[in-house]
Amino acid sequence: MNELAAASPMVTAVLGLVTTWLLVGGLGLVRPNQIGWIAHVLFPLGALVALGVAVVGATTWLPTFVTQQAVFPLGLPDLPFHVRLDALSGFFLVLLGSAGTGISIFSAGYFRAGEGTAPGLLCLQYHVFLASMAMVMLADDAYLFMVAWEPAMPPLRSYLQRWIFIDPRCFNDLRFSSSRAGA
Repeated sequence: MNELAAASPMVTAVLGLVTTWLLVGGLGLVRPNQIGWIAHVLFPLGALVALGVAVVGATTWLPTFVTQQAVFPLGLPDLPFHVRLDALSGFFLVLLGSAGTGISIFSAGYFRAGEGTAPGLLCLQYHVFLASMAMVMLADDAYLFMVAWEPAMPPLRSYLQRWIFIDPRCFNDLRFSSSRAGA
């Protein structure tokens, strides 16, 4: 029997929403320079998915909710991924979903033609980041945690380093040393 199909409905719902985030990000590469497609279709769709993640996370606070887990056959042959949805992961899913909803809605207005990175690529990076953070919150073993953390960490580290360090020489030294320490 397929282990994912036997998973609880809430875990399956969250995994479906995470997959939808990845699909929305991938759709950004279909027309990467079409600002209307990215800003008026994909980012609002990502906001709806984030709202769904927040709603699923909030259901874990109901008194009748029981902890749900699933094992699905991805990863290494003898080491499948384990996911777990409990009140703590639900709390963080609510935080991620509510922040992701607001950011997705308001960031769509900041795209301009011909400035910086293609909006489709930003859409991909942003939605992969959200999906990987959701998987970090659902991880029930260290293996899935590390696999999910890897796409989430570089953007977070890069943002914090640019925010904290003004001197580019200091920033480049820290970026080099932190990338070497993580490898």
